[in-house]
Amino acid sequence: MAPKCVSRGLLNQYIAGLAACLSVVNSATCFGWVTPIFSHLLGPDSEIPMNSVEAAWAVSIIELGNLVSPLPAGILTNYVGRKPVLLAAGPMYIISWLMIIYYPTVLMLVAARIVQGIAMGLVYTAGPIYLGEIASKTTRGTISSIFFNSWWLGFLIEYAVGPYLTFYPFTYFTLLLNIPFLLLFCWQPDSPYFYLMNGEEEKARKSLKWFRDATPEELQEEMEEIKMSVLDLKKSSSVSDIVATPEERKALTILMVLSAVRLLSGTGAITVYATDIFNLTPKLVFPSDKVTIVLGIVLFVGGCISSLTSDSIGRRPLLMVSCVGTLLCQVCTGTYYYVLTNTSLDVAEYSWIAAVLIIVYCGLCTSGMYPVCSAYTSELFSSNTRGIASSLSAINVTIASFLILVIYQPITDYIGLYANFYFYSIIIASGGLYFYFYAPETKGKSFLQIKRELASLYS
Repeated sequence: MAPKCVSRGLLNQYIAGLAACLSVVNSATCFGWVTPIFSHLLGPDSEIPMNSVEAAWAVSIIELGNLVSPLPAGILTNYVGRKPVLLAAGPMYIISWLMIIYYPTVLMLVAARIVQGIAMGLVYTAGPIYLGEIASKTTRGTISSIFFNSWWLGFLIEYAVGPYLTFYPFTYFTLLLNIPFLLLFCWQPDSPYFYLMNGEEEKARKSLKWFRDATPEELQEEMEEIKMSVLDLKKSSSVSDIVATPEERKALTILMVLSAVRLLSGTGAITVYATDIFNLTPKLVFPSDKVTIVLGIVLFVGGCISSLTSDSIGRRPLLMVSCVGTLLCQVCTGTYYYVLTNTSLDVAEYSWIAAVLIIVYCGLCTSGMYPVCSAYTSELFSSNTRGIASSLSAINVTIASFLILVIYQPITDYIGLYANFYFYSIIIASGGLYFYFYAPETKGKSFLQIKRELASLYS
């Protein structure tokens, strides 16, 4: 009977994790929705007529909402629960898509994108907490990896469906993706940690029993561990705690640089403007929409690979390989577009090189910088400062994403597409040099060992 019980409890964890991460898929579709229709929105037949400057702001303004909601969402998760905060994102996404469908103006699109950003902040705050707290020790890494893989799945869905639908059916399709999330996640129990934080021990037992499928006696040891963790969670922490020691300050600097570099290296813009970039690339063997679908597949597969590579290869080697590989890709891509548009050389026949380099870049980035950033968030900080570090990193990512999205179109219009890739190259080169001297190897090390290594790196 025991194996059956364990198997059922594990199944419940995966079902709840997958259901919760449908909200992440819906978050990614807010970015992916733009990619197949961006050129159409700028065309004469656009349902929402706009110029390139308005389009750049409409695309990037989503980060404004994402900037303001994480901190309030973090407070709400402790008062109303992880599950209600996560569920609230569903109706907000539905409302935002209805705003675009029934009031197709630039102003309403901007307003809808801000609503989407607010909802995204709820997902990115409550989602990782919920997944980490329902998973057992042996499955925590795998369950948590569903979150990041779901992000790339959302892009892939939009890339694959968008080219075959017109504006309104495509927007309705994206709206309807929220329904499975609401239907499947609404009946899942909340985190046992939340129940214990609010003194509801019986509900906590029922929740833990569902996710472990064992008797209360068998779960007593884990209940005691959760109680100890809850006591730590109730301890007040602030930004001052994370800069209280040299090691914590150094860890925060490394995390902030890495979280910014992974976006400013190009993924933030390429994933949104992919089809537009391929439209500017002449004589591709396949239509730009098809190349974008391949890009989405590589992003998703790279995310899946990242679940394995970080632990098997190690953080520092993976990070350095990712930096060197992405730097070569972006320099070569920028050079190709420069030669194409600024010289008399005819390189149109070699356009496939640029497409391949962009796709390889995305694979290297999502299987390298992204998992290392995730690992550093949990490994470089003590338990009482990890949440603050994660929040600061999220704000940093939001600002970096906004910048990379808002500058892409003006740079392309006034300088040239190549300049974007040279900018990405400078960011990667600068970040790579910093990581070479200061990024620690944390694989298989205790928190105390990591702190000592951080201290020695800067001494």
